[in-house]
Amino acid sequence: MAYRTILLELVDDVQNEARILCGRRLAERFDAELVGIHVSLPPFVPVGYGEGAAYVGPEIFEAQREANRLIRERVEATFRRLCDPARMAVRDLYEEGDPGTVIAEAARGADLVLAAQESVSGLDALAPQPIDHVILSAGGPVLMLPRQGLPETIGRRVVVAWNGSREAARALKDALPFLVTADAVMLVAGGEDAARSLDAATALLKRHAAPVQARQLPAGSSAGAMLLEAAAVESADLLVMGAYGHSRLREIVLGGATREVLRRAGLPVLFSC
Repeated sequence: MAYRTILLELVDDVQNEARILCGRRLAERFDAELVGIHVSLPPFVPVGYGEGAAYVGPEIFEAQREANRLIRERVEATFRRLCDPARMAVRDLYEEGDPGTVIAEAARGADLVLAAQESVSGLDALAPQPIDHVILSAGGPVLMLPRQGLPETIGRRVVVAWNGSREAARALKDALPFLVTADAVMLVAGGEDAARSLDAATALLKRHAAPVQARQLPAGSSAGAMLLEAAAVESADLLVMGAYGHSRLREIVLGGATREVLRRAGLPVLFSC
């Protein structure tokens, strides 16, 4: 398999240019089409207006539309400046709606999604993050790009989390284009189920000619912290893991290890579920 279509979330922040350059490098590496997508929130009535919302004038909505237009112009200009259609397959999409929902729907027509790491400060940290919904609903791998410190290369030294679950197996297989071209792959296992299936997972990667080694993680209270520590020990530039939801709350609540890695990771992380 290969990544032939890469969907890149375009966000108007200080890291936008770095993420675009990262997406461009990956598209060139995998000979893929790069599709940039920016989603604007629809105009809304500020909560503070309360019962007076019915009397809010149209200027409130027009101001929001104008702000969205200016943001789109900035994002579009940066994307088109950095991605030359004469040199690579590239296109960009601009939509209005809920970012998580719109990006997840677009992701179903892509092989890989590049999404921004969630906010951890300010009001944004209290709201549902687009990446949460994208991971759970994209139907394929989502590569989270960290808030800062994006590496020049991604996927040369890879740590793969293994616990024997369906989600872990899906993540391992979804990451194969990275794993078979990596310089080193460390399969790290935690739990009894992982120990029983670790040899089979290692053999699977070896049959794909991935340069894999395996080791068992010590028992610990925080799987997320152990995975991030293992990535640091291996000097990894990519962590691969399954994303876990909790049964009937799957659509709104991600598992503890997933949540910790989403918030704390300082390296790119490929999630599948």
